Amino acid sequence: MKIDATGLNFRQLNDLLRNKEADYEITGCLGQRFIAAGQSGGKLTIVGTPGNALGAYLDSARIIVEGNAQDAVGDTMNAGEIVIHGNIGDA
Repeated sequence: MKIDATGLNFRQLNDLLRNKEADYEITGCLGQRFIAAGQSGGKLTIVGTPGNALGAYLDSARIIVEGNAQDAVGDTMNAGEIVIHGNIGDA
């Protein structure tokens, strides 16, 4: 499933990720925080720059970022994988 995050705030974007078992591709990501927090399955590909706390409390999902990421990536992550193809803040 593809999601264009242009103009969405973090709550609106995360509401679209409710089906945690699905695979998503997010484009137009620019600073939305808490993306995939607590995600328990599926694969998420992000094109752009997600905000703080990407994948916080992640539990068995896979996140791939085609771009840079901000601070607190994978904060208190339980299981899963986060791959950043770019620079990253404090992690």
